Amino acid sequence: MPQEADNFEYICRLDEIEVGCKRCFYLPSSHRSVLLIHLRQGEVFCIDQTCYHHGGPLLEGDIEEIGGKTVITCPWHHYHIAIDTGEGLYMGIQPTTPSASHIAVVKSKGVKQRTHSVEIRNYNHIYVADTSINDTNPIESDLYAFQPIHTSPNHPNSSRIALHSHISII
Repeated sequence: MPQEADNFEYICRLDEIEVGCKRCFYLPSSHRSVLLIHLRQGEVFCIDQTCYHHGGPLLEGDIEEIGGKTVITCPWHHYHIAIDTGEGLYMGIQPTTPSASHIAVVKSKGVKQRTHSVEIRNYNHIYVADTSINDTNPIESDLYAFQPIHTSPNHPNSSRIALHSHISII
C-alpha cells in the first residue's frame, strides 16, 4: 500500500472505483465517513457521505446537473449539493421587472456539506485530505460525519452514476 504524504491519506486505487460510480469509505485517521465520486476519467470528488440536512445516505443519491453545476441529490428530502464546493443549491426566481415574468435561477444556501481535497498520485492512487482537521469553522454536515455508512438493505456500498441534466440556465 502506498505511504501517506502531507495531510493526504491513501484511500484506494483509482481502478477500484469505475468511471461513473461512487463508493463510501472511512478516512483512516479520523474515521470520518466519506463518499468518493468518480465522475469522469480521472475526475474524482470527495464529500461527507451523509447529507447535512438529516443524515440521508448520499451514496443512494442521483448525480445531476442544475444550471451548469454538478450536484448530488439526497434521496431522503431531495436537497441538491454541489459536489465540488459543498454548497446547498436550490431553484429560485429572479424578478426582472414588475411587468415581466420571473426567471428561474440556481441559488446558493452557502456551504453546507464538507468537501475534501482529492489527489491522484502515481496515475492510480487516490489520496484524500480531511479538510475538517485544520478547519475551526464547523459545517452542517459535520454533525453526521461519523455515523456508520448506511444504505438500504438491498443497496451495495458502491453504485453507478446516472448524470441527468434538469435545468440549464442561460
